[in-house]
Amino acid sequence: MQHRSQPSILGHLSKGRPDGVIYAETKMAMLLATSNIPFTFADVFNKYVKNMFPDSDIAHQYANGRTKATQIVKGAIAPELDREVIKLCQDQPFGLMCDESTSRNTDKEFVILARVCDPKTQEVVTRFLYMPVCNIGTAENLFQSLNTVLSDRKIDWKNVVAFNSDNASVMKGKHNSVVSRIKDMQPSLIDMGCICHLVQLATGCGIRALHQPIEEILSSIYAHFDISAKRCEIFKEFVEFTDSETLKILRYCATRWLSLLTCIKRVLNQWDALQAYFSSHEDVEKPGKVKMLAEHLTSKKTKFFFLFLSQVLKPLAEFNVMFQAEGVMIHRLHQEMTSLVRRFMGRFLPASLIADVPLKDIKFKEANLQFPDKELFLGAAAQTFLEDNMDELSSSVPMMIKAVRDFFVAVTTKMMTAFPLDNIILQNLTVLDPESRHQFSPNSVIELGRSLPQLRLDLDSLREEVVEYQVLGREDIPQEARIDRFWAMLGRDGRFQNLVHLMKALLCVPHSNASSERVFSMVRKIVTENKTKIDNSTLNSLLSCKLNFTGAAHSYAPSRAVQLAAKHCTFKYNHK
Repeated sequence: MQHRSQPSILGHLSKGRPDGVIYAETKMAMLLATSNIPFTFADVFNKYVKNMFPDSDIAHQYANGRTKATQIVKGAIAPELDREVIKLCQDQPFGLMCDESTSRNTDKEFVILARVCDPKTQEVVTRFLYMPVCNIGTAENLFQSLNTVLSDRKIDWKNVVAFNSDNASVMKGKHNSVVSRIKDMQPSLIDMGCICHLVQLATGCGIRALHQPIEEILSSIYAHFDISAKRCEIFKEFVEFTDSETLKILRYCATRWLSLLTCIKRVLNQWDALQAYFSSHEDVEKPGKVKMLAEHLTSKKTKFFFLFLSQVLKPLAEFNVMFQAEGVMIHRLHQEMTSLVRRFMGRFLPASLIADVPLKDIKFKEANLQFPDKELFLGAAAQTFLEDNMDELSSSVPMMIKAVRDFFVAVTTKMMTAFPLDNIILQNLTVLDPESRHQFSPNSVIELGRSLPQLRLDLDSLREEVVEYQVLGREDIPQEARIDRFWAMLGRDGRFQNLVHLMKALLCVPHSNASSERVFSMVRKIVTENKTKIDNSTLNSLLSCKLNFTGAAHSYAPSRAVQLAAKHCTFKYNHK
């Protein structure tokens, strides 16, 4: 008996329909997927489209309800986009980026992304592979989920040149982790932790060293107003009375890398209004959060530390902003890490102890080598505030200055121990920058080539290519600001095949895990209160549309992905 596949709703509704109608229906499905619009909107749109465009033959035949739109996304568009990503990972080296989260119901999601060179745009891009549910988050289970995703897509482990994740032990431990298991499959893996996460950990160490409930104050202020519209309305009167700027109280979230400094600045902006509000609150005499907040907001010492943090956290926040970018930043990572540590040391150590001295040799913990109290960096606002309130704070100043020193030492210690400052590969990755082509030796490139044996480079030819590249005149090299495009353009010259092959692989080394965190933010926007019944297969299809669609999604211009999906629908269901 001849096998007959189960009839498809998409097949029934697509059969015999003109290409223009199929294209319109596919385009609408893509719009729903990329704009976080519920599929139920398709039912409503069906009722209006014929009335909106009465003179259109396409509108007259348009019939694309929620069930069909879902099937188009899951059965045509997402598979087409996935095929393009899989093909890229099958054909060239790429970097893996993974993270786990519990952001949807009780399921633990494990997102898997690929950092890969796109030959169409000649840029390094982050693409979505899959997000399986892995509720038992052991190293073995996470690795098996990852291995299954790659094997099902026939992606060879030898193409994986780098791995990036957060710095949890289950992911990064030396002996029993996801990374240790990956290295069994790919021994030459470049293992990179998330530098943004490390900066956040260093900041947390500094906050704890202050012995001030900074995070509790921020969280309590937000929680107080978040649950009551009445309280917010009353607070507006205090904002007007104190002539403060009307701004929303922000929520502090310890896992959001940039929220601490932003929340501190917002509280300082409305300090007078908050102080007046909580000091006059009816519950100010009762034990609880209101009394705690009133005491801290009227405390000169607490305000000093808020002013101090508003300035001292700036370089840490700027560093995190820099390395949350999607563009290639890995070549700048070692230099910027070193610069951040030295800048931070310069706030409590004389420059003579820092300049031209290896970081590991700087004795930053010895108090007798640090600045005297009057020369410590406090920030102009905190310094002025301290001087203006010296009479009231005089007895507390020694403790406050000691806390400032402890903050500097705690942050610096964490950066020195956690940052990969001694990573030779990271140090050598400056070769990616065309501006530094005269500042490295050919041996550093050879070492990078040896670190990736799966590329099968001819090391002798690679050395010759490096030298020839270094002696090129400026007029002979591509004039391109983006380094990924630069190497793609240089690759057109047949003289640099080994060099360009190596550089393209190194360009795919992720510099942080920010992309994975952004996926979880997308999940929260997709799975809202109105869309809680979305299953994991639909969610993966929607993420594929949002992250892998490279067409002009927002201008609604024709794109190859949508055209192929429409063609796929027509062919698959009209020619069975």
